[in-house]
Amino acid sequence: MPHYTIIRSHRKTTAIYILPDGRVEVRAPKSVSAREIDRFVQSKSMWIAKKLAELEQRTACPAPLPDPVFTQETLRQTVCGLAGRWSDVLGVSVTYIGLRRMTSRWGSCTPKTRRIRLSTALLYASEACVEYVVVHELAHILQQNHSPRFWKIVGGALPDYKARKKQLTALQRQLSAAGIM
Repeated sequence: MPHYTIIRSHRKTTAIYILPDGRVEVRAPKSVSAREIDRFVQSKSMWIAKKLAELEQRTACPAPLPDPVFTQETLRQTVCGLAGRWSDVLGVSVTYIGLRRMTSRWGSCTPKTRRIRLSTALLYASEACVEYVVVHELAHILQQNHSPRFWKIVGGALPDYKARKKQLTALQRQLSAAGIM
């Protein structure tokens, strides 16, 4: 069984994270016992081994880091313009849009307050990918989870969202290997 660190919080589920430096982190609800966590990690040991091998392969010969597409200011302007346009199309309103460093996500949304935060790593993404992240987060105002209804909202707005999502996944690998994300 791999060595791992446990982080307990007010979450509902247990999850395993493979960090860019190869550490394994288990995030679990406070109510889950150490024995249950051990069993969970043991049940996922093949997945953990596979992910650690992939990480080692990526870091052995990292892909070159792409040049930033945006400056901080042009990204902010682009995001605000896209959010304004897509808010009207989707029939939602936003109270706040901000940029911040995120280590594992492209964005987050708090539907109750209609606040959206996007990753500064989007500086390296194409405008089409930034548009996908904006639409994705705006869709969370309408549907808080990733249910079929949520993906129908995203797909209705951006029929090619799967291709954009795939581009972001590839970019995230590059940025993770470079320690940016």
